[in-house]
Amino acid sequence: LSQCNIEEKGCSCLASALQQNSGSLKVLDLSINMVGDKGTKELYIKCDISQLTKLEMYHCGLTVLSCQNIGEALKHETSSLVELNLSNNQLKDAGFALICEGMYAWCRLEKLNVSRCGITGRACVHLATVLCSLSQLYKGLTQKTDWQAVELRELDLSMNCLGDQGVREISAGLKNPCSHLRALNLSHCSLTDDCCAELASGLASKESILSELDLSGNDLQDKGVRKLCTGIRSPHCKLEKLSLRTCGLTSRSIQFLSAALKANPQHLAELHLMGNNLENSGLKVLVELTKNQKYCLHTIDVCAD
Repeated sequence: LSQCNIEEKGCSCLASALQQNSGSLKVLDLSINMVGDKGTKELYIKCDISQLTKLEMYHCGLTVLSCQNIGEALKHETSSLVELNLSNNQLKDAGFALICEGMYAWCRLEKLNVSRCGITGRACVHLATVLCSLSQLYKGLTQKTDWQAVELRELDLSMNCLGDQGVREISAGLKNPCSHLRALNLSHCSLTDDCCAELASGLASKESILSELDLSGNDLQDKGVRKLCTGIRSPHCKLEKLSLRTCGLTSRSIQFLSAALKANPQHLAELHLMGNNLENSGLKVLVELTKNQKYCLHTIDVCAD
């Protein structure tokens, strides 16, 4: 039902119709409809969105009020939601905090997209609580099965002004031995090199299983990549895809990346570097690594698509 000109009033009628057969509905896409908060409330009350497996509400005119209902749906012990897209809505920090609260208990959510939602670094403390919670909850417990691990595998926080402090909060979650997080998008999040040491520490943790990291569109510069590579070179780092498009890099970053790959050749397969000031001589070093079977690296993206 994406782009069907559905507004709040129409959503009420839709919710009533879905109510008759809500148990069999598993995927609902209302993207690019002005559903609004009232429409979301109607859906929550009438057709039990917690029983969906996938809910797409990209650009639906939602605010913190909608997050109250969606957060409550996530809290249900019988919730089936595994994919949730709330991108391009003005959820702000307060709304994101409610979503995080919903993820904290018995949540099966595996994929969350909150790109361009007006979230700042202040809200990352709530996400950090979710990502770090299980290691704290397990402390002192003999029966770990009393708790269900947060299932989150893919998280898109791009185009939110998280800043370095926000990412420092999130990085601690990479060290959680119960974490399932494999893909993290932090592109265009107003980051600098100041957050790279914490990210590197998370990547170097033996508990981290992160395989995809997107830091494109942040002012990391060469010194940020140098810090990041201290994590990539660790034998515990399992990163397979790294995106550093338009990060203010020069060929010095190629030197750091090449050295890290030589120290840990078994994981990184894709490296995206488009939009940086890189010299051909530096790139040749990486190209040579793709020809060596010792290294997993097979894709180096330095050109516009």
